[in-house]
Amino acid sequence: MANAKINLSTENIIMCAIYAVIGLLLIILQGGSLGILMTIIGVLLIVMGIIDIVKNKDLTKGIIEAIIGVAIIVCGWLIADIVLLIFGILLIVKGAIELFQNFKNGFPAMLSPIVMIVIGILLVIAKWTLLDVFCIIAGVIFLINAVLVLFGKQIAPQQTKKTSK
Repeated sequence: MANAKINLSTENIIMCAIYAVIGLLLIILQGGSLGILMTIIGVLLIVMGIIDIVKNKDLTKGIIEAIIGVAIIVCGWLIADIVLLIFGILLIVKGAIELFQNFKNGFPAMLSPIVMIVIGILLVIAKWTLLDVFCIIAGVIFLINAVLVLFGKQIAPQQTKKTSK
């Protein structure tokens, strides 16, 4: 990176700011940032539903979008709690199955299933603490990406435009 040059194009500055804000919100608010995200998604779905009803004259689609938006705002945490619990149980079961399948292959082959089981147990027992840890890790990744975007690089690769011949 000694020869890397900063690219201060408007697009890169905006992307840098977006990544930095998301990263800081994830680090500072941790799991609480999901509440904000669920509220934003719920409101957007309600607005999309209203637009579909009023502007596009699509009553069915508009009502469905609005109902889903209200459900996300009202029941978002309950749904998240249930999904995390089910995901934790599935990780424990999948990890146990892989652990038994890899038992004869030695410890290196059993390491991944053991980690899977531990993460599953943590999701079942202490899901919000684990969620906070994941949010902090994701926040750090977003902050790193904010810096990298100024150098024209990103952790998640951008789509390249195909040229026709």
